[in-house]
Amino acid sequence: MTVWKDEDEAPNLTGDEFDHPQGRWKHGGEPIEEVQGKAAFREALKKKQVNMLIDADVLEFYRRKAGGRGYQTLINRTLRESMERNALLDAVRQVVREELHRPS
Repeated sequence: MTVWKDEDEAPNLTGDEFDHPQGRWKHGGEPIEEVQGKAAFREALKKKQVNMLIDADVLEFYRRKAGGRGYQTLINRTLRESMERNALLDAVRQVVREELHRPS
């Protein structure tokens, strides 16, 4: 797999790429059958249904912000961003702690 640091470095698509729709599925770097790959992909994307109580004003805020539909997706995105931000902050705190306790 080629990774470009800048998307402008990627070659232009010609349309010929669509003539070969048979991709190669891999799991853990090992080739697997298409059926297994699609099943693993669906499982990885699976969302869990939960019932939870949310303050009425919070719910109304997200419904208004989303324009009525898609508010659950917006709430999920907000929770994910918070989760990722906290993970980043935890990592930064750990690095700072290690640097502060490092012998000179």
